[in-house]
Amino acid sequence: MLRTVVEPNAFTLSVLIKASAEIRELNLGKSFHGLVLRCGFDCNQVIAAAIIDMYGRTRQPNDCRKVFDEMPEPDAVCCTSMISALTRCDLYLEALKVFHIMRRKHRFSPDFFTFGSTLTAIGNLERVQQGKQMHAQAVIGGFHENVFVARSLVDMYAKLGMVEESQLIFDKMENKNSVSCCALLGGYCRKGEFVVISLFRNMVKDLYAFGTVLRACAGLSSVRIGTEVHCQYLKRALVDLYAKCGYVDFAYKIFVTMPVRNLITWNSMIGGFAQNGRGKEDVEIFKQMIKEGVEPDSITFIEVLFGCSHSGLTDEGRELFSPMYKVYGVEPGIKHYCCVAEDLISNSKFRANTSLWAAVLGACTAGNDLNLAECIATKIIELIPDYHLSYVLLANMYRTAGRWKDSHKVWELMQDRGVKKMPGKSWTDSSSFNPYLYL
Repeated sequence: MLRTVVEPNAFTLSVLIKASAEIRELNLGKSFHGLVLRCGFDCNQVIAAAIIDMYGRTRQPNDCRKVFDEMPEPDAVCCTSMISALTRCDLYLEALKVFHIMRRKHRFSPDFFTFGSTLTAIGNLERVQQGKQMHAQAVIGGFHENVFVARSLVDMYAKLGMVEESQLIFDKMENKNSVSCCALLGGYCRKGEFVVISLFRNMVKDLYAFGTVLRACAGLSSVRIGTEVHCQYLKRALVDLYAKCGYVDFAYKIFVTMPVRNLITWNSMIGGFAQNGRGKEDVEIFKQMIKEGVEPDSITFIEVLFGCSHSGLTDEGRELFSPMYKVYGVEPGIKHYCCVAEDLISNSKFRANTSLWAAVLGACTAGNDLNLAECIATKIIELIPDYHLSYVLLANMYRTAGRWKDSHKVWELMQDRGVKKMPGKSWTDSSSFNPYLYL
């Protein structure tokens, strides 16, 4: 863009700064900051907030302060970005000072992001009274039910040693995730209570959860439970690894030896059978999961329907699709419909109809499901090798996913087979000519 002497606008620069913040590239972020100054956008509030956030994520608090202090009139977004940045840099007291400046000097009303970061700062400072006051303000403002604020409240009370209050808020949360679970785990871990073990067994686990509960086991001097957790983590990781690498039988051998299996482990095993064309085993293990009382989620149904579709199990796929919402409360999305549609078209007399396949493939690309789009595009290329759209959509999806070599291979295959991309066309209606448009 710069090589073509096109000057970037404020929107372009804010997006680039956010991108450099996400990948934690400080030098790149500084380069964009310099470009902002050169283009004269240093007083733009949106860009200033993005720069503060970028320096916060790369743990450069002094640069955050400099940008914030040089702003003549920072808005609420800039103040919130500053609070968040200081909290990320473990400067909790300074984060609270900015919050008070925001409220008393600038008279800005905090939003859920402001409350979330401020509650985190209070929890780390272990200020009980101030934490309760901030909780009350969040309730008055109607932000206490927000996922981000509720998670921060769970974390704050856990760090304050008020595990009962933390548990109460956690129980009221509609959307519990691993972050809120780990915050509660940490609270019980600090108090040295065995409740942490039972909570861990019933939660969706990630790497941080395993680390937290292992620290709890060390604090409780529980070698047996610690060994169990260690083995559980290794086995879960191995099931996922071998299933995705094509060694599905070996993955299953590890799977059946696991004393505790959560939804993620079941999904890994179901997905392993599905991706390796083992549709019957895919359906069987799904039924086994239901018998053991594990509730399926959206990912479970994508995996099992995908397995049915690629193993020709049309009837089984329909039987599983029908009760998705009525029985299990899982609302079908684009990916679920794509799996069922692919199966129906493949086994119908219209399987050579390009418009039907184009609709299914287009839905896959809209849903950003690369695996499903890859399988459908491959099938279309086999059935209708001269259909240009299957090559184009697949190449574009590879490029979006960063798989440039695969994208190039698809274009090469298209050229080798002599398949031509249809040129784009547009229509204009001369009857709707408006002479005033050209004045």
